[in-house]
Amino acid sequence: MSTTAQSPSAEPTITQRDMLGAMEVLATTEPEPSVLLILTDEEIMGLDGASALEPLGSPYLDQEVVERTSSAAAALRSLTARGLVRPGGESVEDEGELVSGPGDAPRRAMQLDRRLAGVVTLRRIPDAMVTTSRTLNGGSTTLAHYLFPRGGVLEEYLSIDGFHHFSVPELGSVPDRIRRFVDPFEAAGEDGEPETVIAAEVTRSIEVDDARAVSVLTAVAEGAGRQATVVTTSDRVRVLDHGPLDTETSPSDELQISEVSSQTLLDVIDVLIPRSAEDEAEATPGS
Repeated sequence: MSTTAQSPSAEPTITQRDMLGAMEVLATTEPEPSVLLILTDEEIMGLDGASALEPLGSPYLDQEVVERTSSAAAALRSLTARGLVRPGGESVEDEGELVSGPGDAPRRAMQLDRRLAGVVTLRRIPDAMVTTSRTLNGGSTTLAHYLFPRGGVLEEYLSIDGFHHFSVPELGSVPDRIRRFVDPFEAAGEDGEPETVIAAEVTRSIEVDDARAVSVLTAVAEGAGRQATVVTTSDRVRVLDHGPLDTETSPSDELQISEVSSQTLLDVIDVLIPRSAEDEAEATPGS
């Protein structure tokens, strides 16, 4: 794993050791996993460059009073003091051959703890991704799922103060984990008939004044994706389907918004999650 900042367009340098760490992380999967690792905004920037924060954001580093570069440098020193980053030399493990990217793996100036290297690698190479950004009265948080072949999942929860909590749930538990995130007050009631709204009137239609949580789900795989908004009020949950990400919506376009029960909300989320043909077959009863 490169310990220097990479440009957003740079191909990541990944070694056999990095990939071994990634596989070891995914092997810890559980239906209700505990937190595997917590990193801060500045630690991620120090480990993998500023571009590594772009997908989910960096609430702590985005504060005007925080100097990003010096904070990242200090965070890297702290990781070194804790033994999670080690200076290169004869005492470090063999990185093996390069799997992808430029550079010379054996000449890395620093080496990451293998579990840490695995988490950083997995953030770089998902086959598909689902991000759920939720806004409450107290601020915004994000739940992200990085998806891999054979049901591999890395979950990242980004708190309002810039802490990134990593867990490894089973693929089958992901829809319910997202459901609980978007409906934290268990407000979902009964299913209602879909309503048609004009895009220009969406804000009024989702009852912003009574909204207790507004979440935007974005699923992306192989250059395509889909997006939906989930609005939780004091007594119900409504889902607004924005359709494919590559379709531009004009103010006059019609969109569908529906009141949903907890089970229907779960079903909607389940449909949004990208799965490989292999994972779909395993999830089908009798397959």
